[in-house]
Amino acid sequence: ITASTSETYWTGALSAWAIDLVKQGYYVETLPISGKITYGDGTNAQDLSNYKVFIVTEPNNSFSATEKTAIINFVKNGGGLYIIADHDNSDRDGDGIDAPSVWNDLFSTNSVKANPFGVTFNLVSISQTTSNFANLPSNTILHGTAGNPTLMQYSAGATMTLDKTANASVQGLIYKTGSSTTGTTNVMFATATYGSGKICALGDSSVPDDGTGDSGDTLYD
Repeated sequence: ITASTSETYWTGALSAWAIDLVKQGYYVETLPISGKITYGDGTNAQDLSNYKVFIVTEPNNSFSATEKTAIINFVKNGGGLYIIADHDNSDRDGDGIDAPSVWNDLFSTNSVKANPFGVTFNLVSISQTTSNFANLPSNTILHGTAGNPTLMQYSAGATMTLDKTANASVQGLIYKTGSSTTGTTNVMFATATYGSGKICALGDSSVPDDGTGDSGDTLYD
């Protein structure tokens, strides 16, 4: 991959994001379906201790107790976690649980800390394009090297409620239209630190979707 490589060099829904990361100098891997989520397991070549950031988009199976511990301790010890959910009733494989519930289960039921990131996904489905961004001039996501975003489109996604008692660092960066941009409800995109690591939380997988996923599905690029 070089600076002139097309974003369609690799396809699979989030692939353009990955290509952009490689162009920025990062090394990107996919966790295959046969892979394991571990932290501190020297027998696993893809153990989270070997990575800086773990991006998980719209999980549709509950994390095991061991996986929850691994993910949370990875962040606690300095890792970055990008949490992506989706709308209520987005159970893709019919096993009775969808992405917002998978994440809420990790937050509420784990062996490390209750609600470590101060985030809970609301079981709702909203679609809108919002310009309701928090006024945070020094924030490096809203005002970074990639520029200043002004709009974000949700194509059926879940909002979040933040709990500053559980995690004082949690903050909303993007909110539903008409909502307070300093509050803890109607949040569409949030960040927090935990231990020496950090997280981003996004309520809709359509936001990073590049339109190259399963051609049999309705895609929201």
